Amino acid sequence: MSVLLLVIIFGSAGIGIFFACLVPHAWRRGHFAGGLVYLLFMLLMFMTAFAALLVQLGLKGYQAFTREEPVATVFVTPLGNQQFQVKVVRPNQRDTVLSCAGDELYMDARILKWKPFVNLLGIHTAYRLDRVAGRYLDIQDERTKVRTVYSLAGVMMPWDLFFLWKNVPFLGLVFDAHYGSAAFIPVRDSGRFRVLVTTSGLLMRPD
Repeated sequence: MSVLLLVIIFGSAGIGIFFACLVPHAWRRGHFAGGLVYLLFMLLMFMTAFAALLVQLGLKGYQAFTREEPVATVFVTPLGNQQFQVKVVRPNQRDTVLSCAGDELYMDARILKWKPFVNLLGIHTAYRLDRVAGRYLDIQDERTKVRTVYSLAGVMMPWDLFFLWKNVPFLGLVFDAHYGSAAFIPVRDSGRFRVLVTTSGLLMRPD
């Protein structure tokens, strides 16, 4: 949870309430122009608080990074006949064991990149692991054989930033980019791999 965003939310809301109290006072005294100015400032502060609240809610489930960072360890065990087992180990989360079909292990993530001025406020590029799946080498196998895809992110809520960016236009002022990144590795022998996220995307390396 970002302390800065909480300060912006409560600070802007408090200032907005202050201006809201000044509006009827100014109008009672016949200062209609001044009351209108107070009203505009009130709306601006409430909009700022609302925008910060949306960002705070939308960041839930994402983690910030500023460099190459390990985000998970994956244990792969071939089972034969284009079948393999995957164990995904992530910090502070329950281990996930999955059965996949295919020749390769596939994993993707969602990346959120902010405008430079937002980075100055202490809010950095964020990521969230999204899916893990089996991937076939042959495109015909991909079309006709069993496909296995699992979610690592859980149910995406309406306040997720990927949804908010589409439905709340002014959030485009603070987003530099939002995109998906994927990596996949061949499954030949049992092995352990590190999953890393960088400013250029997702990586998987033998550990």
